[in-house]
Order: sequence, then structure tokens, then C-alpha cells
Amino acid sequence: MKSLIPQIEFNESSLLKAGFEVFDIKKLYQRAANGELAYIAQAHRVNFHNLIIYTGNPGKHFVDFHAFPVERNSLVLVNKGQIHAFDLTNKPEGIIVVFTDQYMSEVSAAIDGRLFAPTQFMTSYQPSLVMSDKQAISITRIFSLISAEYQQDFANIPYMKILFAAVLAKVSELKPEIYHQQMSAPQINSFERFIRHLHGSYTQVRDANDYAAKVGTSYKTLNKLCKLATNLTAKQLIDAHVILEAKRRLSIDNTQIQQIASDLGFEEVTNFVKYFKKHTLVTPSQFKKSLT
Repeated sequence: MKSLIPQIEFNESSLLKAGFEVFDIKKLYQRAANGELAYIAQAHRVNFHNLIIYTGNPGKHFVDFHAFPVERNSLVLVNKGQIHAFDLTNKPEGIIVVFTDQYMSEVSAAIDGRLFAPTQFMTSYQPSLVMSDKQAISITRIFSLISAEYQQDFANIPYMKILFAAVLAKVSELKPEIYHQQMSAPQINSFERFIRHLHGSYTQVRDANDYAAKVGTSYKTLNKLCKLATNLTAKQLIDAHVILEAKRRLSIDNTQIQQIASDLGFEEVTNFVKYFKKHTLVTPSQFKKSLT
């Protein structure tokens, strides 16, 4: 059975080769009212990154199964693969920038920085924060320059890339260090390779040794990398990701628990229930009821 979580892909920017798009959140609200984007008030999974700066009235922003309060100067970061939803009741005003993993990698390499952690289990992970007025003004000014360039008949793409890099650089000042300072570039690359394999194979593979082989390293080395980055072992990270995905589906899907168990790679629903309770101390049904 297909998951009921809407899967939203990145639509290429209207400006060829820009690689990202910046727009007023009112545009989303208007399209939702017209029925074009009716799903945005419901939890939906994005296959790209979202960087949202709220500039007006207070409201909420839903990330995974948590509702975070937002206000003027709130910054929300949504990773590729996460589920989130907008508040169509309060309609807090703001600016949103969407971009792909590939584009972020290109820009991050230029500024030697990593804004979005590849996993939500980093000790520093924080999807929402509130900026000072000075910080918010600095970033929104850059957004204004980007928007102005978008309006040009022949937009300067390299210039826009520099502006986008400037946005990431300014936002990264607000975030704690994602990686342990002692991690070298090769270690970071190996860890991120593990995370990519985990995201793609968690329904079939839950053995840390198998992931070590995929990464091309030993089980011992993989454990060391995971502990440096997250303070968790490789096995703990694998289990944490499976549980997070289970919670995501339980929180927004109408799918039966038996079907969720099957989708996550469990042959028997009883095995899934035991696994879930072992790691959360509650059954899937109890977790689902706790959200209502």
C-alpha cells in the first residue's frame, strides 16, 4: 500500500539554472485557498530543503510530529525527507527559500559550511530558533537583493549564487557546530555516506555491519564516526531512524499498524510492536492515541 504522506518533489525554479527559489509565504496561502496546494496544512514530506523566516504575526510550524511556535524573526529549517506543515489558521507571514541537496552541496563547498545536518539525531539538531532584530534584518536584506535580481530580464546567476551562499553563511552563524570539532573531512564524508545509505535502506537493512560494508569501512570505525557526530552508536542511529519514521507514519497516516509494520520491513506486526515498545516504552497504538 502506498504511504498516505504526500511526497513533494522540487519543481525547477522559474529562473533557469538558479537552483533555488525565494518567495513570500503569502503565495503558498493563496494557492492553498485556490485549491492548488491544499496539502500544505497537512503533514507532507519534502524532497528538498526549506529555510523559512517568519516576519509577522505568531503561529505554529509543524515539523515531524511536533508543533513549534513561531513569531516575528523565527527561523525554521526543514531537512530533505522530513515531514512538515504550515499553519493556515493563523497564517503567519514570512519568506521561504527552497533548494535541493545538490545545490546546497555546491554552495556549502564554496563557503566551507554545513547548515543542514544530514540526520535529526545530531546533538545540536534544532529545527526552530528566534533571531535578534539585527540578525533578521541582515538576512532579509539579502533576500531582497535576490528578489530584485529575479525580476531582471537577464538575471546574473553567479551573482545570485553568491547571494544564496551569503544567506547560508549568515544563518550558519546562528547554529551550533553540527559536527564534533575533531572530525576530519574524510570522516565527515564517510559519516554522511552512511546516513545516505541508512535513509535508502532502513526498511531492508538494520545491521550496522552491513552498513559498514556499504560505506567501505569497518564496524568499529563506523561506530567511532557515529559517536563523534551524534554521541550514538551506529546501531542506535539505525534504530532511532526506524523509530522516527514509524512515529512519522503513525502521527499522520490513516494506515493500519499492520501495514506500517510491513512498509518498514517487519514480516510480523508483533515484531514491530515489540521493537517499537522496546525503544519508546509504549506500543504503536498508545503512541498514536497520545497525539490525539
